Amino acid sequence: MEPFLVYKMYLALKLHFTTESYDITKHRGAVRGKKETFLQRKDLTAIRKLARDFSQKEIRDFLVANFVSGNRWGGVFDAQAMDIYNEWLVQKKRVMYTFATDLDYILMEMEKRGVTNAINSDEHPLIMKLLLGSKISLETVVILDRLYSFTDKIKDDFVLKDTCLLVKKYKPFLSVDSIKVAKLQDKLDMVTGNV
Repeated sequence: MEPFLVYKMYLALKLHFTTESYDITKHRGAVRGKKETFLQRKDLTAIRKLARDFSQKEIRDFLVANFVSGNRWGGVFDAQAMDIYNEWLVQKKRVMYTFATDLDYILMEMEKRGVTNAINSDEHPLIMKLLLGSKISLETVVILDRLYSFTDKIKDDFVLKDTCLLVKKYKPFLSVDSIKVAKLQDKLDMVTGNV
């Protein structure tokens, strides 16, 4: 892949993950980027290395993995970026296993705390507390939000605003097996209080 195209992909993903207004799915990755600006970048070597060593899909996944991990530069400057990418690939392969395990953990926490609905609350929903406490995965929250769109109700909360934005921005990049999700419907009903 040509380094300038990697740069434009980087710009599109950076805009997608760091701003509320830009949506890569609506804009189809279109961004303005000048070749002159690209050639003056200090990270030109890193971008050229990505272009040389990876396919277009791998570059996209590398950048997404690093943006999702909280790296606001997409891992382009980070020595641990490859480790984050490799961990993300493993997580992506076992997303349904993690989702099922996280649902069990959520149900256990609901019982301990006396909560009847883990995604809706007058305060911060239990699943957001568990996510922020690193007890469940971001992918689990993204799947639940895809099913129940609960982050729209809490996206203006000062504490949860950035997390809700990340959940929203990660959705297009996370694919799940709807048949496997359907098999977990009983647990989903308990998590959402629809028993």
